Amino acid sequence: MILVVDDDAQVRATIARSVAALGYEVREAESGRRAIALIEESRPAMVILDFMMPGLDGAETAREIARIDEDLPVVFSTGHAALRALRTAAGEGASILEKPFTLDELDQLIRETIPARRMRA
Repeated sequence: MILVVDDDAQVRATIARSVAALGYEVREAESGRRAIALIEESRPAMVILDFMMPGLDGAETAREIARIDEDLPVVFSTGHAALRALRTAAGEGASILEKPFTLDELDQLIRETIPARRMRA
């Protein structure tokens, strides 16, 4: 299962539909706090996390996720305007899905990010 976290309902639904179209089970969260609750109860294989959110932002949410499961892959999703801030907060090695993206780019990123063992778990 892949968890999609974005405060913008339209963007979240679009990403979730894309993930589902690639054949993955998907769940959605509208906030960092909701994402944490879903992770604690269902342990997804991967999280696609919006970087710019009110309340618990993407960087804070990622730190909370790492406390729960340090091996859980987190991919930040962001628009071009927030890319510099994301790299500063999350580090140069952060996995990033830059909006807008194609279905092929999403598919490749998921395949590269999720270890096969996590998809079977």
